[in-house]
Amino acid sequence: MSRSFEYVCPTCGARIERPFRVPSVARTCDNGCPFGHFLRTGLLERVEEVPEEARPDDWAERDAEERLHVAVREGIVTPTDLR
Repeated sequence: MSRSFEYVCPTCGARIERPFRVPSVARTCDNGCPFGHFLRTGLLERVEEVPEEARPDDWAERDAEERLHVAVREGIVTPTDLR
């Protein structure tokens, strides 16, 4: 039995599964969302661990990729997580 990994559209939350583990999968969302990559579910969950005091004032307006950059800067997401 092969393992699969879940990826999520950071705009609408649509989910897909793939048999490989990468940080993101480039694809067009079936719901027409503008974001071109589905992110591995675990990465998005880690982004939400950024403490309130470390979040920029415009956190709610930032897209998932920008939030991921903040999580990397804060050490919440490590280079190992991005493999």
